Amino acid sequence: MSQTTAAAASGGNQALNRAKQWQIALFPFNNAATNVYFAFYTYFTYYAIMYLTGSTGTALAGAIASAGLVLVVSTFTSIFVPLMRVFDGITDPILGGIMDRTRSKRFGKFRPFMVIGNVLLALSLLIMMVFFRGLPDSVSALRWVVYIVAYVIYVIGYTCQCAVTKAGQTCLTNDPKQRSQFVIWNMIGQLGSIVLVNVMAGGVLTNEAICPKGTITYVEDGVEHVLRGAAYGPQFYNIMVPFVIILSAIYTVMAIAAISSKDKPQFWGVSSEPPKLKDYVGIIKHNKEIRWLVLSSGLNKLASTVATSGTVAFLVFGCLMGDYNGLFIPFYVLCFIFMGLFFLWGAKTAGAKGQKRGVSQFTLLAILFYIGVLILLCIYDNENAATHLSLFSMTDGFHLTINVYTVFFIIFYGCGYGAFNCCDQMTIPMVADCTDYETYRSGKYVPGIMGTIFSLIDKVISSLQTLLLQIFIVFLVPNLNALPAEGMDYMPGMKLSAIICFCLLPMAAWAVTVFCMTRYRLSGKKLEEIQAVNAVRKAAVTGGMSMDEAMKTWVTIDQVPAEFIPVKKPRINKKTGEVIVEKENFFDKIYKKIFTRRENVINEPSINAVPIPERYLAREAVEETNAVQTSAVEETDAVEEKNTDEESKD
Repeated sequence: MSQTTAAAASGGNQALNRAKQWQIALFPFNNAATNVYFAFYTYFTYYAIMYLTGSTGTALAGAIASAGLVLVVSTFTSIFVPLMRVFDGITDPILGGIMDRTRSKRFGKFRPFMVIGNVLLALSLLIMMVFFRGLPDSVSALRWVVYIVAYVIYVIGYTCQCAVTKAGQTCLTNDPKQRSQFVIWNMIGQLGSIVLVNVMAGGVLTNEAICPKGTITYVEDGVEHVLRGAAYGPQFYNIMVPFVIILSAIYTVMAIAAISSKDKPQFWGVSSEPPKLKDYVGIIKHNKEIRWLVLSSGLNKLASTVATSGTVAFLVFGCLMGDYNGLFIPFYVLCFIFMGLFFLWGAKTAGAKGQKRGVSQFTLLAILFYIGVLILLCIYDNENAATHLSLFSMTDGFHLTINVYTVFFIIFYGCGYGAFNCCDQMTIPMVADCTDYETYRSGKYVPGIMGTIFSLIDKVISSLQTLLLQIFIVFLVPNLNALPAEGMDYMPGMKLSAIICFCLLPMAAWAVTVFCMTRYRLSGKKLEEIQAVNAVRKAAVTGGMSMDEAMKTWVTIDQVPAEFIPVKKPRINKKTGEVIVEKENFFDKIYKKIFTRRENVINEPSINAVPIPERYLAREAVEETNAVQTSAVEETDAVEEKNTDEESKD
């Protein structure tokens, strides 16, 4: 049997690079490893107030001269973080370029950056929260220097490791169904990172028996005020620092194991020629898809970080509803149940119809459900218990006390939370889609710069979180001198702050995302063409054809030989033997009407096929690549067959 015939019989496996299921499951924990630090660094406002002011005396109650100093430090942290993104503007492209030029057969392209990044993150935390704390009050100016240096190290480490989450997916798999599973496993990683850190720091450690609370005292208009909470005491950081470092290191090892067998030259794009500076300029200028993606994703991230921050949680569940400790963790658990359901739905939708379809659909759903949340917050009345969230009561014994307001809030907020988190996570595998598109467009394999461009814009936008919280909470609420914390009472103006931070800012960001997705053209169909064209070009270049010739020979899917076109297996009803035909549903109609106007019509596969000339057929290279993928293909087929059987039984 000839190579072409064999490839065709295998169902176009040459166009697919599939990973094993355990690799798909573990690699997203690289994102979890960085999210552990990201979640913990949201507590820096409290940390900075306590240590940068020099109020670290024995009782941790050194009087701060006035409330103004609290605002100075709080404002410093909210302005300093965005300014550090200017530094990111220099380091991100440099690190991306270094990653793209790294081609070590022994250590790979991506694994060194995962290790270096995680080590730097741990180092930054140790400097800032161990060494930094050991400096005496007499050298308070040095504390500011150490704080800034440690944060610079954090930024470099975060960029190194975070960029691999986006870039590494390009070599792990190009199967749309496998890429869509990222949201499911990333949700599990999120449970073990952002959620776990928030539950530990904002839930478990608020128990005084576990973590004695610290206090900060300030005087305003001759009246002494006390800020009291776990995050103001040293025991909080004694527990959280080793917890964060060890947990992130474990997740990094898991992710390295997952990508190890795929982090090899045969999976690094089409051309082996290292990119040049002008190639990066071309990406910014000509790759419109990555520009639309980073804008929508950055605003989504900003909406997520503001609405789900610990500050807004204290504001809504504590100040407005009056029962932070009784509401925060139960609502967190309920929301993740909803999120799990939406992630399963989202992964199925994206796997079958493309990531763009998934983001578009679930962004619209998030807006719809949050209209309900907005209405509920608008009718909230601090004096009316019927408009307060209520889950449990200890009066006359422990029992549930759920009112109608709470039921509607759980439904609207739970579904909205699940929908917008699904959108947020779907954008990560879309970076890999944009990288494949860049290879298709220019022939260059630049996952490093694509990942760091995405990370840079994402971080620049999301870094506005603390500044927005300052503007819409501290500066909007009269007589409020610090961000809401544990034990703070309701104050007039907090309702408006909650409406803005909890609903209006996220909804505005999602509206922009809807607009961006109407311009983003990498639909499921387009990506099928991209993968097929890239696959045949790679096979020809491996055999000795020049990159320029390959780029000119195969441009559209109708020119690609059949052996490079993945063949979708029809879904068969095992009982009747009939092919299951999926009908167009309501969401399909909405999607076509709103989001497909700018998409080009895709030609039929292989109707004008141009075969690879015999002299360029590199049989050994193709067979080696196919051998690596065979077990992954068989495993995926087995999973799909099992799912089809279950659907047939249903």
